Amino acid sequence: MSKLTTLDTYFIREAKHEDISAILEIYNERIENSTCLFIYNTVPFEDRETWFNVSKSKGYPIIVAVEKATNKTIAYASYGAFRDKSGFIFTAEISIYIHLDHHYRGLGKTLLKEMIQIAQGMRLRSVIAAITTENNVSVLLFSAFGFKHIGTLHDVGHKFGRYLDGSFYERIFDTPSFPITQRTPSFTPFPWGSYTFGQFK
Repeated sequence: MSKLTTLDTYFIREAKHEDISAILEIYNERIENSTCLFIYNTVPFEDRETWFNVSKSKGYPIIVAVEKATNKTIAYASYGAFRDKSGFIFTAEISIYIHLDHHYRGLGKTLLKEMIQIAQGMRLRSVIAAITTENNVSVLLFSAFGFKHIGTLHDVGHKFGRYLDGSFYERIFDTPSFPITQRTPSFTPFPWGSYTFGQFK
């Protein structure tokens, strides 16, 4: 019998409003039990709902992994603005979070590979991953997909009674620059409502 692949167990689709509760559960668990988020207190539903609506309105993607056996959303990946100044429009920051019960099943690789393809479809120039330096699993994952370490901020965070370093990793894409005559260039928005896994290029 052949070994099951990640996509035998899960399917990937764009996020829906009804996924917000599952996303909130995943996010708050990471706040409470990890150093990957420099946040002390869990957030309410309205926080993630606002994030969802703003991401969608600005053309940024949120995709989710759904377990086929239970139809439960158990992971998500997203892009957001790296900085809020307009000149940073072609740079996005990536986030990937997976339910604790579904770690080490290949979901990180599957989601990151798809997000790289989405970045190319959006005509982004660079994607930034901000990773707590001690998070070796994430460092290895992003490094394996061509992200290069570009710097570390020492003792920039504090959680669980410890100071924490934050490292930045980037991947640059072959996106051409826009002509100077185009005053307000922008990326290609994520195709909300028509996205199909593996098809946005």
